[in-house]
Amino acid sequence: MAETSDERHAQFDRMRAEHPVWFDEASRTFILTRLADARAWLADPSQWKDADRAEEGALVRNFKPADMNRPGERDAGIGWMDEPDHSRVRKPIQAAFYRRVATMKGEVQAVVRDQLARLPAGRFDVIADYAMPIPIEVMGRVLGVDTTDTARFRELSEAVLTVFEPTETKRQANKAAAVSILEYFEQVIAERRTSPRDDLVSDLIAAQAATGALSDAEIRVNCLNLLLGGNVTTADLIANGINLLLRHPAELAKLRADPALIGSAVEEILRYEPAVEGAQRVASRDQTLGGCPIRAHQVAAVMSPAANRDPAAFTDPHRFDIARLEAPHITFGAGAHICIGAPLARLEAREAIWALVERFPNLSLADPQAPPEWRPIGSSFHGLVRLEVRT
Repeated sequence: MAETSDERHAQFDRMRAEHPVWFDEASRTFILTRLADARAWLADPSQWKDADRAEEGALVRNFKPADMNRPGERDAGIGWMDEPDHSRVRKPIQAAFYRRVATMKGEVQAVVRDQLARLPAGRFDVIADYAMPIPIEVMGRVLGVDTTDTARFRELSEAVLTVFEPTETKRQANKAAAVSILEYFEQVIAERRTSPRDDLVSDLIAAQAATGALSDAEIRVNCLNLLLGGNVTTADLIANGINLLLRHPAELAKLRADPALIGSAVEEILRYEPAVEGAQRVASRDQTLGGCPIRAHQVAAVMSPAANRDPAAFTDPHRFDIARLEAPHITFGAGAHICIGAPLARLEAREAIWALVERFPNLSLADPQAPPEWRPIGSSFHGLVRLEVRT
């Protein structure tokens, strides 16, 4: 029988109270469940992100997709980079990306309106019919790529999830998906180099020409990560939020009465039901972590769902409260590796969630008695398989 959310959080509560820094022998990983420990660990710039630096036997070594890219390009993604390469690659990408996000509200609203207009009458799946197409289309507009084949991009995005489920079959599926889209971006880069457009790929090619900071591989791989990596997690954020609001009608009524709460509502959704399970760092030296000794090259991972419900940081942490104003959650990470897509994910979630509940004042779960159907525990991403609703 699948573990319920209540059972899962009861286990996290026990771990936090009894063993807040707990060593899991099977994965050779220290698990952090307190918010203060989690934030300090992720924000410490002296720790390593590159999984290749982890000790032999650490599960995180299997997570790094060494065979996704071409020979010599395995370190092109900023998600696994350490300094000085991380700053060299991330800074120009982040600057260009954030400039575009700052002007995207109108386009996001247009995408949301279009998707609302396509919804089937009476009943639909929030994920397949609404939450998944929106971030695919939005990121396509940012990058300047054609994402009209939504089903294909969803399939590719779902395949990317398998990087955290390191069986050989799933790794091969991930590799095939990645290679397909990397080849596509190679063509896009070549086209933009001769005919620039008003898009992020052209911005990055211009930055490359001006500074020499980015290689073609670094542009290609990080565009792939932006296009696919944010799709599933943002779709999960939107769907998790709709699910929570429909299961907490008093909070939904509070939002309808005061739409200005949508910002804090999204932050509470991120805290209460994070779409990503956590993040890891590799110890760069022998040290003490939360009072526990950890040796150089050992791994410590933040368990976001546990840290986000730490009673030392949040009043009544298991209560879903869209007006909550307390310590910030750890869902997007912290420090230099904080999620680069966070501003766009927040914008998309605010627009998509509010538009749906405003459009359908009688929105309800198709089967209120059925328990949520989550992806299997262990996928490292936390989202629903489907969310059937009635209007």
